[in-house]
Amino acid sequence: MAYLFGGVGILVEWRAYWLADGLAFRRWSAAGALLWAAQYLLLDAWTAGWTMASTALRTMLSGRVEKGFYKHWAAAGFVALFTGLTVFSWQGQVSLLPAFAVVNTTLALFYLNNRRMRIALLASSLAWIGNDYIWQAWPALLAESVAMGINLRTIRKLFVNRG
Repeated sequence: MAYLFGGVGILVEWRAYWLADGLAFRRWSAAGALLWAAQYLLLDAWTAGWTMASTALRTMLSGRVEKGFYKHWAAAGFVALFTGLTVFSWQGQVSLLPAFAVVNTTLALFYLNNRRMRIALLASSLAWIGNDYIWQAWPALLAESVAMGINLRTIRKLFVNRG
């Protein structure tokens, strides 16, 4: 059952990257993160489960908290949370790759417009792919590579439709 949640989560995440609209991207991406959270919690991977649940919340809030004081506090809070989770689950320098990915994604979601956000997410994808390669997590590497390809296609579409 856990892997069913994870597999559907991958498909939902790919759907998110196909969408050119930033808010629709956030909704679908958050839904994918919730499915991954369920997968990890069913596998008793509690840190990963809570990280993905936090990722879902971060992704949804980034589209809703758009200005001023609350935006900065929310972004700083999520950066602090993900930094704390990295320290808690530290496995050596390889832990810096996912830490970079979640912090970079957090800042991109809160501070960049849709097109620039997606470009910044390419760096996060490379970090995840590097992490997956080091851990020899081939299905995750394949899934992230496909997501990155879809994101590149959508970025191109956003540049073409710019005006």
